[in-house]
Amino acid sequence: MDAGYKIENLLLLECNFSRVPNVSFKNNEVQNLVDIELNCTYQDNKVFVKETLFFESKVNDIVEVSAKITMLGVFEKVGEAKPSLEEFGNVNGAAILFPYLREQLSNVALKAGLGHIILPPTNFVKMNNGNQENIKN
Repeated sequence: MDAGYKIENLLLLECNFSRVPNVSFKNNEVQNLVDIELNCTYQDNKVFVKETLFFESKVNDIVEVSAKITMLGVFEKVGEAKPSLEEFGNVNGAAILFPYLREQLSNVALKAGLGHIILPPTNFVKMNNGNQENIKN
């Protein structure tokens, strides 16, 4: 590789999950909330991307399912790569980590007897351009 970014490591830092015994599977009142928190730090030619996924499934303001999953991606800049460290971390690095967070949530939900939880697509370019509002569906 002449120039670019390479993945050094992807680490699961935290995974908290809870559900109530009687989840409302077919209730039209179910509201799923998704929030993503992103923190990037830089050291020399490395980018450390810490991404946290918050998920809640509510019925009538009662949380029936909740999860908090945090992963860390360590990326190394090789050569005169573009984009900048900051843009790579906030856009590319975040987008690389997101499928791993989604997969972790899906797996733990399956083991909890909930079936698949499908998260909406996330636009990290938009989030990076100052539109870092919470993502809620």
